[in-house]
Amino acid sequence: MSEKSPSWWDPYSNQPYKLSAEDKTRSGRPLIQEYLKILATALGMAPAVLWRYWGLRARSSRTEARSFVGLSVSPDTRYDAQVQEMVEDLGVEELLLRVPTWEVDRVDEYARYVQRYPGKRFLINVLQSRDSVHDPLRWREQLAKIFSSLSPFASYFQIGNAVNRSKWGCAHAGEYLRLLEAAEEVRAGFPHLKLVGSSVIDFEPLVTLRTLRNRYRYHLDVVSSLLYVNRRGSPFGRQFGVFDLRNKLRLIHAMMSVGNRNARRLWITEMNWPLLHTKPYTPNSGHPRSTVDEPTQAEYLKQYFRIAYQTGWVEKVYWWQLINPGYGLVDHRGGTLRRHPAYFAFKEIINGGLYEPPVDRR
Repeated sequence: MSEKSPSWWDPYSNQPYKLSAEDKTRSGRPLIQEYLKILATALGMAPAVLWRYWGLRARSSRTEARSFVGLSVSPDTRYDAQVQEMVEDLGVEELLLRVPTWEVDRVDEYARYVQRYPGKRFLINVLQSRDSVHDPLRWREQLAKIFSSLSPFASYFQIGNAVNRSKWGCAHAGEYLRLLEAAEEVRAGFPHLKLVGSSVIDFEPLVTLRTLRNRYRYHLDVVSSLLYVNRRGSPFGRQFGVFDLRNKLRLIHAMMSVGNRNARRLWITEMNWPLLHTKPYTPNSGHPRSTVDEPTQAEYLKQYFRIAYQTGWVEKVYWWQLINPGYGLVDHRGGTLRRHPAYFAFKEIINGGLYEPPVDRR
């Protein structure tokens, strides 16, 4: 929705630009202390986590497809009407909307956007920046304004995004935990509002555990993970020789069971596969080693949703996002909207295909 993005924001891939080596925080006492806390938490909780990991069994999910399958949408006056039509065509009812704190003065426009989708359930993703860490008072004011404007239309608010990536503003997990504490204080004025976090991107279980087990003062009503299993590989592929998608979800669920800052509810709030030859829209180089072709993207989409659903450990999964040539369901280049094969795969999943067994076609 932004008329002019901040200088550090890439409007093509919808994320901050990669930090230069000089801008990254590589040392210093706070960072070292945080690493030691992460290590201590991991060592102290490892026996309990492993016990629950090995004892965890898949369970039947009773969630309907339209409550399980979610999709991220973004305001764009060029395509707002077409987006509404496609949302209805797909049959999706769970929508995610990013609201940047640096656009807080336009939050009423976001509220009006949500109202364009009566009957849909929105998860509001509040985006942080480095300013959120540097100015705690301003962070609280921004949250209060976002909560006030959007809580009449949405109950769930994800606090932060990709919090384990320094380009998003947090140099380490401790800085994000302080943002969560502030969010807990602000939400006291909104008794029906639910907090979602910890918004760790990719598979970094030590950081995830740190956000779930600590002495900070907050409570997550839902645990969120931006779980990209592999930028070019199948959900059946194994990281470290062990962790395919199913086992990654198993480990996150085991960590949730020992957490003292969270309810035992898990949502995957971001996943996709970037497409070959779509630079600058891909969040990487677009090289064949880190991207997939369109049919493969569609196949992996179906595998991911089916695996996550059939474990019974996940309540919702959101694809990021509807319109983007590099990783979305629709390509808008050239001023026309071309549906990728993944668009039709998504529609298949939400209209009955979710319940079919996932098939490894590698």
